[in-house]
Amino acid sequence: MKKNFLHVITFIFLSLNGGMGMAELTTMAKSFNAPTGIAFDSTGAMYVTNWSGNSVIKIKTNGERQTFYSDISSPAGIVIDKQDNIYVSSYSDDYILKITANGHAQKISENYHTPTGIAFSNSGKLLITNRSAGEIVSLDLNSGKKEIIVRGLSTPVGVTQLPDNSLVVSQYSGRLTLIAPNGNKTELGRDFNRPGVGIVTIAPTQVAVIDNGANMVRKIDVRTKETSTLVSSLSGAVALAYYNNHYYIGTWGDGSVYRFDEN
Repeated sequence: MKKNFLHVITFIFLSLNGGMGMAELTTMAKSFNAPTGIAFDSTGAMYVTNWSGNSVIKIKTNGERQTFYSDISSPAGIVIDKQDNIYVSSYSDDYILKITANGHAQKISENYHTPTGIAFSNSGKLLITNRSAGEIVSLDLNSGKKEIIVRGLSTPVGVTQLPDNSLVVSQYSGRLTLIAPNGNKTELGRDFNRPGVGIVTIAPTQVAVIDNGANMVRKIDVRTKETSTLVSSLSGAVALAYYNNHYYIGTWGDGSVYRFDEN
């Protein structure tokens, strides 16, 4: 069924120095049940993990919507590789699902502890936030070997890797942590309320992060710790993707996905 998803609304956002500005959000799709992760394939189609709907929803570039996969409990993180293979974490059933471009689905790794946000490392491995265990797990997609690469975190829900191989981890406890390649940790989250699943690298030293507790998307420079607000007044923001220089935001409060263009 084709839906009109180019509805534009205006939100107020606050800059770091307290100034006011206007940001346009384009409504890409509605009627989700807790959109938690967003990813894009090589055709530009958008895939959204529908957490409470136990499904993955596909939105084609022409706006056509379909349930792409519907047999996964509490799907959270989602990423897509260059061959259009889709990887999804099942938060409730503790496994990673691979769905090939032709639709074949297979559990490729199990025995996690509420796996939440996932991302590709610079070397092509899958980085998995093992929320309940306070860990980041690296999964070799060729061999299936798992390795715990970070321990001692507090409810990690999102992860991204910088070009220098440092990790930035969002933790639902209120922490945002930079982890250097040698394992040293630096706390970045002073200005954050409750960092969410959505976290993306947007520049060599900059990440954008969902601040679920503040209903915002924030940007932070990991060197200077300077934080600014990209957009606010979001209703339960959780998901975040950065694709073709656009931000895509999934909100639980109104079950929508928005596109945001930074001015």
